[in-house]
Amino acid sequence: MTIPDFLAALSGGDLSTDAVREERCLKPPIGCGQPLIAEDGTTRVFWDEAEAARYQAEWRITGLCPRCQDALVATEEAS
Repeated sequence: MTIPDFLAALSGGDLSTDAVREERCLKPPIGCGQPLIAEDGTTRVFWDEAEAARYQAEWRITGLCPRCQDALVATEEAS
């Protein structure tokens, strides 16, 4: 089994490349599946450009939106 096949099996067939291409978060059970830009055109507000760049870089790798990235970090810190 290849790494992409393994990741697809874990995520129910959804890969970070799919999420990035479709400008959304990974689908559940890993992410929330929500688009990065809400239907009303709103997005998350970042403190500065550096913070926005960090979240975007992480999203391109993991496929997780900022809210899901924050939840993952909070879970790791609680452990």
